[in-house]
Amino acid sequence: MHKPQFSPPRRTPCHAASRLCAWRSLPLALILGSASSSALALDVDLAPLDQNPTTFVGTLEDRPLTLELLGQQAVTGGSRVFVSINDRPVTLRLPAGITLAEVDGQTPVVLSDGEGKVLLAGRLDALGRDRTLALADALGLLELDQTLYGAQKQAMAQNFRPVTQRIDATMAPLGDGPYQRPPGISVWSTAEIGDLDGDTRSSDYSGDGKVALLGIDYRYRNLLVGVAAGKSEMYLDGKSGGHTDLGGEMVAPYAAIALLNDRLVLDATLLFQDLDGSARRDYLVEGIDLDGDRWGARGAATYHLPSYQLTSQHRIDSSLTLGGTYLDDDVDGDYLQAETDYGEETGEVFAGVRLGADVFTGRLFAGLLYHYDVSSDVDDDADFLEGSDDDRTVLELGATQRLGPGVGFTLAGQTTLGSSATEYDVISASLSYDF
Repeated sequence: MHKPQFSPPRRTPCHAASRLCAWRSLPLALILGSASSSALALDVDLAPLDQNPTTFVGTLEDRPLTLELLGQQAVTGGSRVFVSINDRPVTLRLPAGITLAEVDGQTPVVLSDGEGKVLLAGRLDALGRDRTLALADALGLLELDQTLYGAQKQAMAQNFRPVTQRIDATMAPLGDGPYQRPPGISVWSTAEIGDLDGDTRSSDYSGDGKVALLGIDYRYRNLLVGVAAGKSEMYLDGKSGGHTDLGGEMVAPYAAIALLNDRLVLDATLLFQDLDGSARRDYLVEGIDLDGDRWGARGAATYHLPSYQLTSQHRIDSSLTLGGTYLDDDVDGDYLQAETDYGEETGEVFAGVRLGADVFTGRLFAGLLYHYDVSSDVDDDADFLEGSDDDRTVLELGATQRLGPGVGFTLAGQTTLGSSATEYDVISASLSYDF
């Protein structure tokens, strides 16, 4: 199919802190965009598809927009116009004597979804930012924003995990046991795969994620410093018959220090990732190319409790953890020669407990960590993207086995307990060598 050519839409200056503040003019732009080229003055760029003059494709406030005119019906006191916006049916009721081309911000209108639910009743210029974004959400115009936000939350759960597992295993005070990390240099590698599920404000997704990292660190007395590098990828199926893939190379320097006779461990991890990918939807005339980068940080304090001695040779070690994680995605999407900023910020705090015990020739460990989402405190747009659940509880089970002098192999799995807006089941395998 021949694609219509567009010049990039004019960008309206946006002085508010929110990246979505341009959506304040959405209702007026949406209605005019379906009828008149004058909508170009409101950052709407639409053109009819070849051989289908009732279908228009383009962008609205730089977001992908496919609008199909389905028909019009005369009713008592006015008329109804039936349209489809990004595959979602919408009905617009106009007052008597008003045509679609004559609608402006002072025209009282009624906008309903495919189930008859009223989305808007009144004048368009009476909407504030919150109601405008809620309307954009109901019309499906923020669906890609929400999917990328879900991918970001999954990345926050996924990308730091191999490094934090490494820090926990290295800094645990295990005395003279075979799993106490000696001073010196160590190299390690981790591979992880998992199934992902979740939901955002009005969208849901499922998919899979993969992580592969190679790391090196050095321990001197109570201090650990290291760096990991590798790649993580995510593939998400979403609504509207489409999918989103996003990932790329990443690097994560980390450090930890043990205090109070090695009982208290403070650790920090930084993360940078070069992102690229694409988004496909049935209503799009071409895919959206995604490109950008991701910055993040994680910090935690872990207190190791006194060991509980079961027998002269067996004991249970336990620890308490408290910390927080932050991610900032700067992602641009290219569609029909228009570039859109899909970047968002995400944050969470967490607390939990971890157990470990030497069994036969290996070591078993388990962890239970509760995560609470604080994204709305670091990004105003999060309220229009995230789902209703602001927390998740993660269970981890694993085992480590010494394969030889200085060589350790770890197999671990994690799952999300109960229902959450961010869910995953993952399994990872790690290999380390101490010099």
